[in-house]
Amino acid sequence: MEIAKGIIRQELGEFHGVKAEIVSHQVWGIPANALALYLPEAWSALSGRQGFKEVEAVCNCHLPRSLCESLHERYRDWETYFGEVLRQVLIELNLPTGKVAVLSTGVNMEHLAWVEEVYEELWALAFVTAGVKTNAMRIGEDRASTIERNGQFEQVGTINIIVLTNASLDQAGLASSFITITEAKVIALQELNVRSSYNPDWQATGTGTDQIVVVSGRGNKHTYVGGHTKIGELTARAVTRATIDALKKRRNVSD
Repeated sequence: MEIAKGIIRQELGEFHGVKAEIVSHQVWGIPANALALYLPEAWSALSGRQGFKEVEAVCNCHLPRSLCESLHERYRDWETYFGEVLRQVLIELNLPTGKVAVLSTGVNMEHLAWVEEVYEELWALAFVTAGVKTNAMRIGEDRASTIERNGQFEQVGTINIIVLTNASLDQAGLASSFITITEAKVIALQELNVRSSYNPDWQATGTGTDQIVVVSGRGNKHTYVGGHTKIGELTARAVTRATIDALKKRRNVSD
């Protein structure tokens, strides 16, 4: 563990050249933390928030309740200040803002889970945080809601999934992986019988704010990541196992 200038870095390890650490820091004087994954070189990635881009790092940022409340109290639009918070986080972590795929969540990185699945030379690695206490939903059945209601911020949970693989995926391959990852997440929710926060009679399929980032490697080319493919199987198994672990870590957590 390294401590410097109020920043605490906890190394999680190195996975096939990808260095992982949890960084505890402050944003506007408010304690927070983040998962930082440093890639050995620029790799292609697809983010549900940022689209397709070349990245040198992936960052899952914990935005605690007090920081979210501070965002609202500054009386500017959410997207503008959300962007400012993320820029501040990346500055604190010394990451290049244009080369980072960023996710955000109300879940503390202490509850992070990760799982790797391997077959011969092929591997898939999933990092997951999961909070479903307040906004687990059955998509298309539960009515949509916004993050902000009547001028007040609503604290929500999120399932954030980061998948890295040594398989070389083009944009179509990355896009197909989102289907597999989503199906694998639903299996985890079914395994733990997570119900909709709005209608407990319904099985939840996720939360209203779930995020995914998939990072392509430099190995053999794979054009599709569906269930009939080995890379699809590895991806799904890693995501399901990591999501189950992450959900279990959040049980009985009040924040």
